[in-house]
Amino acid sequence: MARRARFWRTAAVATVAALAGAGMAAWAQSAAPPAVPAAAPQQPAAAAPAPAAPPSANVRIVFTVLPSTKKATVMWGKKRLGIIEKGKPLIVARPRDSGPLDVVVRAEGCLPVQTRAYTFADSKVAVKVTPTDQKNTLLGYREELSPDGGVLPSGGPDGGVR
Repeated sequence: MARRARFWRTAAVATVAALAGAGMAAWAQSAAPPAVPAAAPQQPAAAAPAPAAPPSANVRIVFTVLPSTKKATVMWGKKRLGIIEKGKPLIVARPRDSGPLDVVVRAEGCLPVQTRAYTFADSKVAVKVTPTDQKNTLLGYREELSPDGGVLPSGGPDGGVR
């Protein structure tokens, strides 16, 4: 019992000493006079930065299609925004902050692609089109069911069930 009491007294004295030392160090730093920096050589005052130009009233949205050998049509609902020619982009001007454009890009022999373009800043939209014969390479592809729904003809094996 005496051993345990001696341990706690020693630990308490060490803790009080550590806290007092930390407090004295902080007090000594705050009581010291502030250091006077050496006189820096005088430099000419820098010119005030020019105010930023306000953003334009319209934004430019640049549509491109990959591969660039395809010709594609960009539709916004029923309205055709334009045609992306082979190797050239389609540039659409819209009012700034007029809301997003949900567009459908259709290329001949390829699956249609739905995408969104935003109007809060100039942007570029690159659309990768997939040929219809390669649609099984897309994420989420499901094999098409046969017209009979996968049911075997009535004369086929019944698996032992009658």
